[in-house]
Amino acid sequence: MKDGWKFFIGLGVGAGIVVILIAVSLLSSGFTFGNKIAVINIRGTITSTPSFLIDAVTPDDVFSMIKSVEENPSIRGVLFQINSPGGSVVASREIAYAVKNMEKPTLCWMGDIAASGAYWIASSCDYIMADPLSLTGSIGVTASYLEFSKLFEKYGVTYEQITSGERKDIGTPFRNLTEEEREKLEYITSEIFDYFLNDIKENRDLTESQVEQITSGDIFLGKDAVGLGLIDSVGTIQDAKEKAESLAGIEKANFVTLKKKGISLFELLGML
Repeated sequence: MKDGWKFFIGLGVGAGIVVILIAVSLLSSGFTFGNKIAVINIRGTITSTPSFLIDAVTPDDVFSMIKSVEENPSIRGVLFQINSPGGSVVASREIAYAVKNMEKPTLCWMGDIAASGAYWIASSCDYIMADPLSLTGSIGVTASYLEFSKLFEKYGVTYEQITSGERKDIGTPFRNLTEEEREKLEYITSEIFDYFLNDIKENRDLTESQVEQITSGDIFLGKDAVGLGLIDSVGTIQDAKEKAESLAGIEKANFVTLKKKGISLFELLGML
């Protein structure tokens, strides 16, 4: 019986020694407990509601991933990989504010494109890196529609307006805008643009000279965006990972890609 206890005690001591040796080995190799950096992909059109037909991302997609990051003590920072042309104004703004309010360090790496609303989100990160050939910028707001009234006149087609208010059909393609309606749309576009620009100016601490250079709505290459203050540096995704480790205070991080709920038609076809 005593020999049996010795056997179990021996196993316990042996297991303890193994655990200690593993811990020492990991620490000596640069490993730290709580060494994870979350990777969140913002890819495709930014929309307010999910869509099965297009590659898109919604605020709810990002909110759920951010929540899991903030609640997980083993995650020390976040790397946002953005490849998006932008999209919905409100959805972009909501995601940008959620990113800005994160407690953990955030870094954005731009892929092929991070423009318009996608750049709004990127500007909320602590640090922005892009490939030298990434497309970014496009800081502006558009309001457009097709107008067929001249075509209708050619074929003798008329448009009869029956609405509950005189401007209820504003933007219909079947008639021209009135001067008042045009001014109304220009006011809305201008107000949205002011919110957009002021956020970016604050997030990036831009000078008035830099602001003047980006208000045209131009698209810039990553290598040119550095001088404009839109990004901090250029580099590869590996460079971005190393910078994310530095921001999080980790020598060797375990990068964990978080997945949004649901799947788009394009993602399904890609897997097939």
